[in-house]
Amino acid sequence: MAKATQKEESVLTLTRGEDQAPPHAGHEEHETLCQLRGAMKASGYDALVAFSQDNVTYAAGFLVPSHVTNRFRRTIAILAGDVFSAQIVVNVEEAQAVARSRFADIRPYNQFTEHPSDLLADALIEAGVERGNIAIELDFMPAADFLRLQKRLPHATFHECKDLFFRARMIKTDEEVGILRRVGVLTERVIHDVLGEIRVGMTEIDVARRLVDQMIAGGSSNFKYRVGSGINSSITNCGTTLKKIEAGDIIRIEILGDLDNYRSNVTRTVIAGKPTTKQATTFAHLIRAREICKTMLKPGTAVADVYRAYVTACREHGIEPTLKFLGHGIGQTIHEEPYLTDTRDIVFQPNITFTMEPLYMIAGEFGLHAEDMYVITKSGFDPITGNICPNDELIQVG
Repeated sequence: MAKATQKEESVLTLTRGEDQAPPHAGHEEHETLCQLRGAMKASGYDALVAFSQDNVTYAAGFLVPSHVTNRFRRTIAILAGDVFSAQIVVNVEEAQAVARSRFADIRPYNQFTEHPSDLLADALIEAGVERGNIAIELDFMPAADFLRLQKRLPHATFHECKDLFFRARMIKTDEEVGILRRVGVLTERVIHDVLGEIRVGMTEIDVARRLVDQMIAGGSSNFKYRVGSGINSSITNCGTTLKKIEAGDIIRIEILGDLDNYRSNVTRTVIAGKPTTKQATTFAHLIRAREICKTMLKPGTAVADVYRAYVTACREHGIEPTLKFLGHGIGQTIHEEPYLTDTRDIVFQPNITFTMEPLYMIAGEFGLHAEDMYVITKSGFDPITGNICPNDELIQVG
């Protein structure tokens, strides 16, 4: 069986890349904005409006701090026609936006005397699309804001744009792939290093403290984690408790990292000591199914076919997958398109980033889970994670 080793390289060497200067007036429109504008026009819309944290951040290239913490403040990104673009922010965030946003036109509002929907309506009128087809995040925009906007623009037609954003974000730029590689490698390195420190008698929280310290040391602070041992490992989205790790425990460690507003999702299943035949054999069947799917990872492959191959390989050994998907896209958020499942009609293209996570839970006994990140290339795929802390077998710790 594979054996966890001590640290080979400190996560302190994995530093964040230098901040890139934002584009300003007089510069060509950023690649991401060009991509969104193209998707907008190809779909027959005259304007595209984002309200959500992930889509505004995707467009603007930075996260407005209070967009996360204050639900009464709005941050809005607007594209219209061939050239119009603007970002609406609360006035206390204006200086940050001017310095860091991809949008040259920053429009601040006073949250006590002005309504952001009025600034949005004014912008769309200025862009000449007040009677046009406006794609807007109806699944996120507050209903009161939408009613106010409708009243201001009675002749506009509003359309949901969730799928437009998901499909645009699905194909990453080289810059985005680079960030995802950095956060993926950081996350896997942290897991690798902490596995070498796990001992019988430690609590799940003891393990979590080590994960937290090393993720922060590596430059990630807005992340989540799960540590589940023994029976707790059989809970799909387990909490992290004061349970002590015992000899023979299966331990699941998952980190959902964050770096420069992009996410990682890496999971390792390990055993405190030696696995039983049942544990080792079941995990081997899951990994075999994953390896079959890897042979299909290339441009032109339907994600539904990958999922079906996974299910077939699992069922050949009496395993019914716990999840109804094999993996999911990853980028600004942990779960985005493409989901690797049979309900999607998406075909792999270069620069699609995603995870594969074979997972099998035996309630009240143990859970097995291996998750890594991948990117589709022009001729196949490249593993973003899986090289630092391989998981072809159950890893022994303690």
